[in-house]
Amino acid sequence: MPAASAGVVIIGGGVAGGLLALALRDQGAKVSVLDVAPADGSSSATAISYGALPGWPLAPTPLARLAATASQHWRELERRHGPLGWQRCSLRLQGSNPALALAARLGVLPFAQVDSARFSAGLPLVLAAAGVEHRSLQVQALAPLEGGWQLQLSDGSRCTAEQVVLAAGAHSRALWPGLPERLRRSWATVLEMARCPEVLGPTTALLPQRFARVGLERRAAALLQPAWVVDPGLVPWGASALVGQHTWIAPAAMSQAAPSPSLCAAELRQALASRPQWPVEGAVVRQAAVAFCSSGAPLVGPVAEAPGLWVFSGFSAAFSQVPVLAPWLAQRIAAPAGPAAAAQRRLQQLGVWPEGG
Repeated sequence: MPAASAGVVIIGGGVAGGLLALALRDQGAKVSVLDVAPADGSSSATAISYGALPGWPLAPTPLARLAATASQHWRELERRHGPLGWQRCSLRLQGSNPALALAARLGVLPFAQVDSARFSAGLPLVLAAAGVEHRSLQVQALAPLEGGWQLQLSDGSRCTAEQVVLAAGAHSRALWPGLPERLRRSWATVLEMARCPEVLGPTTALLPQRFARVGLERRAAALLQPAWVVDPGLVPWGASALVGQHTWIAPAAMSQAAPSPSLCAAELRQALASRPQWPVEGAVVRQAAVAFCSSGAPLVGPVAEAPGLWVFSGFSAAFSQVPVLAPWLAQRIAAPAGPAAAAQRRLQQLGVWPEGG
């Protein structure tokens, strides 16, 4: 079939690809999103995310301070484009710091959530209304052309684009193996309850004071064998709830095949056994490949030695980081020279600009 031409093609239709598409449309760019759903039928990382939006910095870094303003960006997105699942939430924190737990219960710590089930349902409507072409197709090959890129798609068609953004999370490296080594893959397993338990309610989130997942990601480069941790969270998810989060990471030199969902679910249930008020029997097991960066900072910028190819991936807290970073990357890609240069400086100051970019 002949190649269809597009301005910017974003590979990945989750929170990263979707919000970047809206930001690029704000810059007047012609945008297409290819929603590359996992070929094995597993969940996407966006779809089973907790969607937590803490209103305070979780680390003493410029990126963490910026991410603490994410709720403001979500409210503006909904004002302009329609419902995307944002809601204010009561927060209950579990951990060894009683002062922090009390502050959360008293509402001193501002907190909100983007319900990832509602987000996934609303995003296609929002993209269509914004004039973004949105298709569910696998990208089988990606190759540079003079002045652009060519994509071979799973329906047999080809697409050419002036610029391409890799926002497919853990699947990005399969399309471009030369991405920086700090972009890694983990596997997340959660349990979906059939209904929201009484201990939670539709607008309450129970979260650990510190996610063990973050520490495991930081240790990923030193792993000699697979390792896993469990975080005991409970958050609204559409009409039901997500409970627990099992994170599994293998050394970079090992096969990246998915761990057994049933084994991960058994380890998750065992870790949650001390919480009988969380009825996990009969819950649906959902597993997804997740991209992260072992350095802690995502990759937001150009891919080295590949003009016109960009990466927007590796977020440790995507629903907080993506909405504050997407406008800067969109400006760098599509804005006039002056604003584009300012956007690049800002991304470099935040520590997310790729090496050699």
